[in-house]
Amino acid sequence: MHLLIGLFSRMTVLGMIMFLALQFYKTKKSFARLFEGDRRIFLGIFGGIFGILGTILGLGYKGAIINYRDMGVIVASLYGGLPASLISSSIASIHRFFLGGPSGFACAVGTTCAGLLATSLRGWFSRSERKVLLGGFISILSELLHLSVAYFLIVPRSLAADIVLNALAPMVVTNAFGVALILALMRFTEQAIKDASTKVFTATLSLVEDAIRTVEEPSAENLQRFGERLSTILGVEKVVIDMDDKCSREKRDPSVRACLALKVRDRTVGRLIVLNSGELREEQALMLSEIGKFVEMVVVAAKAVKESILAREALMRDFSSKLGPHFLFNTLASIRYLIRAEPENAVKMVDELSELLRYYFRNRESFVTLEEELRMIEYYLSIMKRRHGDSLHYKIDVPEILKDQPVPPMILQPIVENALEHGLRDGKIFVSISANSKDQQLILRVRDRGPGMKSTSRKGTGMTLVETRLRNLYGEKAQVEYKNRGGLIVTISVPLGWNYDKSCYSGRRTAGP
Repeated sequence: MHLLIGLFSRMTVLGMIMFLALQFYKTKKSFARLFEGDRRIFLGIFGGIFGILGTILGLGYKGAIINYRDMGVIVASLYGGLPASLISSSIASIHRFFLGGPSGFACAVGTTCAGLLATSLRGWFSRSERKVLLGGFISILSELLHLSVAYFLIVPRSLAADIVLNALAPMVVTNAFGVALILALMRFTEQAIKDASTKVFTATLSLVEDAIRTVEEPSAENLQRFGERLSTILGVEKVVIDMDDKCSREKRDPSVRACLALKVRDRTVGRLIVLNSGELREEQALMLSEIGKFVEMVVVAAKAVKESILAREALMRDFSSKLGPHFLFNTLASIRYLIRAEPENAVKMVDELSELLRYYFRNRESFVTLEEELRMIEYYLSIMKRRHGDSLHYKIDVPEILKDQPVPPMILQPIVENALEHGLRDGKIFVSISANSKDQQLILRVRDRGPGMKSTSRKGTGMTLVETRLRNLYGEKAQVEYKNRGGLIVTISVPLGWNYDKSCYSGRRTAGP
């Protein structure tokens, strides 16, 4: 009995240390990631290290060690399968073998057998809804196998019987408890991370209304109101959204607890400054990190709208200001709905919108690669797909060899938008984007299955701007054609391998022949 009490008390101390360590979010996240995806090698190492700890913290008895070494091996085997089982049992068994004693070899073999038995029951474990209880039961079976192997390998037989009889209850109970404890802590960790993510989504939902107002009218008053809402959600005294500050106040104001740079690529467009009399708690720091991404998107959008208003006479700015806000407001409204109904889709939609806005903000560049332009179109169509559902179908078919060709940024978006707006037929919208080369020309086609263009129809602003931009960049070497053939086909033709150097990606290009 004293062996059981002694071993169980040491197990309890180890469990308390693990529990305290998992009170920190970063530790929780690292622990949860260990059991996600294909991390068999790391699981094997984890199980092996726990096996060594179980041996070191064991109790000596007649040259043997009464321990909970198998605990880590069993957990690694249940989640990582055979590779993790072999790695963890090898680490723990080799360590035990070199400690020597009459049971050194027997216990090393027993640990390996325990891991293999747990591996064979992995399928049952994976399908179970009660993993904590089942894990404990599998541990009991594995320990009984371990001790059976030890009984037959330890000599003399009288010593084997004595060791196994005295080790039976302590090792079975402590290993089963240890496995159940690790599995329970993992469930606790997963739930804690899920709760934190839900809290961030709820906070983001309450920000959407102020975000729309800030983007629509990026005034100092709306930015201040947006910051006040952020401070309420984060539970801090003040949040300042500054589009120009370089955190200079951080040196002179001791209440500044965080100063996050809001960036578009490598260019800082603003700062999110948090002021509070006390240090930020861990959950506040987590929420600040996650919400900061959303704030960055809002500030980028607000700054884009503000600059487009100030520079309306510039063609690119005019182009962005006419096409950006209408699409943005509808998308933010969709995100507001999805956060409640489909949070995972809401996350994807926010990420896609963020990438799309980053791309829009690069409108000072004269050229991007066709691959970059198509990636932006895919983000755009993916967002529209989430809004239109099964009524929207699209296809992008572009050869890899053409994806490095330079094209003007945002040259396809207004054509695709036109196809979405006018391509409805029988309740369905189909958009096809393709590319090929012919006679030293890069040919891009956007096709829909709508009613087509009437001869009396006037081109919209977006289509007119596309033609103007192409004429400015390529002169007579670029063409835009419209054909009705089972819908409208818009064909853009620009010089293939246009005489340019890398400087064109910064807004400069060399002259063509």
